Amino acid sequence: MSLLMPRLDWILGCCTAGGCESHGQTEFQVQLSSEPAPAHGAKHLLTSGDSFDITFTPRLFGTQGLSRASNAPFTPRQRDLRAQLELPSLQTYPVPPNLGPETAEEVRKERLLEMYREFALDLHTGMYLTQLTSNRDYADIHVQLMEDLTTLKLDQSNGRIIEFPLTNVSKVYRIVKNDDKWYAAGTPLPHSSANTEQIVVVEFMRRKLAFVFKELQVSQRFLICMELLIRRAQQKQALRSLTPTFPPQHAQSRQCPTPRLVHDAMTRPIPSPPDNLK
Repeated sequence: MSLLMPRLDWILGCCTAGGCESHGQTEFQVQLSSEPAPAHGAKHLLTSGDSFDITFTPRLFGTQGLSRASNAPFTPRQRDLRAQLELPSLQTYPVPPNLGPETAEEVRKERLLEMYREFALDLHTGMYLTQLTSNRDYADIHVQLMEDLTTLKLDQSNGRIIEFPLTNVSKVYRIVKNDDKWYAAGTPLPHSSANTEQIVVVEFMRRKLAFVFKELQVSQRFLICMELLIRRAQQKQALRSLTPTFPPQHAQSRQCPTPRLVHDAMTRPIPSPPDNLK
């Protein structure tokens, strides 16, 4: 141990603040922290990404959302889901954002289908959105499309998880909030404001869900794709209601002839004619 002390004194002497003081004792305190340095703009815990959370999907379904974030490859399950997603039957199809009415119809439908599939996959993974509650408060919630692609699951981070069947949606529309005043979509605003909010409302039988967006094109994409999901769910339900679960009763009464029935019919004696016909 005595042989190590001079070497230790020499190391500590080289690390002193003066740099040349080989004698004299200095006390060092090193503080290590695993926390990242504070950023200039603090983020809410719910809206900041977690590198270990595979279910977190940032809100990248805006103007740049026409291509999947970071061009991530599809998993086998995602490929299966994409194969299930086709455009529902509509008389007229909406025009995707960033495309004009002069664009060819085939191109518009192709872009619409791609945008619709990417939105559905992002929603199936789960995304964090801002909800406007009934008492005019803002809440960050986690929204996820379930495996049947017809049910929304909302996690309000308060221990409650609520499921909303898309077949029960009665209406979906967009409104604009500007300086605490409400306007219908497309209404000219008196002046542009940084507080302008695009709100997409999904109405159910007894409840409304209002999602808040800052960008117009983001809200338009959400509205279009959500309406396509709703139409798909309702058309699938209508198709199931038209398909009978059990065959009609008269079809059940008709039995398929078995070999025994055929044999009995052939061996049955033929009745003799009446006497007056002999």
